[in-house]
Amino acid sequence: MAPWEDIAAEKQEQRADKIPERWRIPSDLMPSEEVLDVQDWPKTSGFFTAEEIAITELTASEVVAKIAKGDLKAADVVDAVCKRASVAQQLINCVTEIFFEGAMARAKELDAYFEKEGKTIGPLHGLPISFKDQFNLKGLDTSVGYISWANKPASEDSTLVTLLCNAGAIPYIKTNIPATLMMGESVNNVFGRTKNPRNRNLTTGGSSGGESALVTFRGSYMGVGTDIGGSIRHPCSFTGLYGLRPSHGRVSYQRVANTYLGQEAVRSCAGPMCRSPSDIRLFMSSLAAQKPWLYDPQAIPITWREDEEILPKKLCFGFGMGDGVVTPTPPLRRAMEMTKKALLAAGHEVIDYIPKEHIEAVEIITKMWSADGGEEFQRDTDASGEPLHPQLEAWLGHSAKAKPSSVFETWQNQHRRTTLQTAWLERWQATQAITGTGRPIDGLIMPSTPFPAIRHDGGYPHHWGSLSPLLDLTTGAFPVTKVDLEKDIVPVDWKPISDLDQKITDYYGKPENHENALVGLVVIARRLEEEKVTAMLDTIKDCLAAQN
Repeated sequence: MAPWEDIAAEKQEQRADKIPERWRIPSDLMPSEEVLDVQDWPKTSGFFTAEEIAITELTASEVVAKIAKGDLKAADVVDAVCKRASVAQQLINCVTEIFFEGAMARAKELDAYFEKEGKTIGPLHGLPISFKDQFNLKGLDTSVGYISWANKPASEDSTLVTLLCNAGAIPYIKTNIPATLMMGESVNNVFGRTKNPRNRNLTTGGSSGGESALVTFRGSYMGVGTDIGGSIRHPCSFTGLYGLRPSHGRVSYQRVANTYLGQEAVRSCAGPMCRSPSDIRLFMSSLAAQKPWLYDPQAIPITWREDEEILPKKLCFGFGMGDGVVTPTPPLRRAMEMTKKALLAAGHEVIDYIPKEHIEAVEIITKMWSADGGEEFQRDTDASGEPLHPQLEAWLGHSAKAKPSSVFETWQNQHRRTTLQTAWLERWQATQAITGTGRPIDGLIMPSTPFPAIRHDGGYPHHWGSLSPLLDLTTGAFPVTKVDLEKDIVPVDWKPISDLDQKITDYYGKPENHENALVGLVVIARRLEEEKVTAMLDTIKDCLAAQN
């Protein structure tokens, strides 16, 4: 095997060569490294036509509706979004594998079918969909950020890719992740670091950070991410997107490359990252209509239940301002108060509900993730001689000398999870006595991390992403606001509730450290409540819009 640096250079050169010459940014238009905000570059540079801008600014739901009416051709949509994705790659490094030629060929086939038959082949007809690098596209690498996994093209598509294609979707690109998938920032030795288009000094999160970067830049209408500890929720919150971390079995994970293969105590789940709740509904309902349980034995045989989207007129939300040990930093606290005000103004109820179970959840899930003492991460980096990222090395690298768990210790930890599930459900159900609706809380609103998008290599000293995957709770992410340099300062009279709370506030520092960062929250429901969460995201969106 060649030195790992040579393999990385070769992969990056291959990627660059797949960007057509006509979509490469001319040197006189290329922003300098000092220009941090490139989000609106497509609109202001003159590099795009008005039609290309109009097409790429649409939501996924709008695109498929226009194609179905004959107002847009799939080939024009693919051409516009591939151009914008090419520019995104050149400005923020969010792409791994490119499939433009195959996408255009498929778009032309779909257009020919529509012209001949006068109808679409399915609800996603002509919609380009991007995929996190974990998903297999036949003929392309799925390196998952490992040098040793590069140059080994997939022999078949992931089942989810096949099902979405059957519904009319068009794969065209894959996006960047952190090596091992277990970091809050998308950086690896194969493809490098993804940057936030609104401030290139900031991260877009991980591990689905390439997806969040591409979708927020409008280089994708809808991307598919995965989440085992926050990997859909955190990136969506950092980039102003809607996202869904479904319960295990609602979205096929078959034939998806992954770390922790065989570790089933806490499951990674795939889900959509997009620009509206309607796009989540489009993705989930289109997938369910393909009956994935006939292809994937772990897919749950549940259709998209439209009746579960019908919500009571008055909802009651739990309001999780921290976990009892750490409180949100100023931008997240302000987002929470904005959401609370909007919901109350619309006639809904909000009650305090501190998810104190999170503290134990972090202990349990960390033991699950580290049960092998880092053997897998060490094996897959040793195979090429590449180094682990310093954060991963300190956690599970050779120098960490992490002790693997015994079988008995693993069993005990899994039983502890089961006990926590019961305690969580019982406390949730007990809120029926105080909601005023005759029901328990409909959802729990809280931040996914105590801080907004952070600077590169900052690490995650504390986050609130463990409960949803550990307890398999359906969770949706939604945008609220952006960091305000005047409003989001730490009050002079602020007092920490713990040493860790002080550490997190010091870590946040001041709003200038997070300039232009978007701020989102999550709504957590019970297991397998994907329809309800999607409907609640619609409700929250409308309530927030009414306040602006």
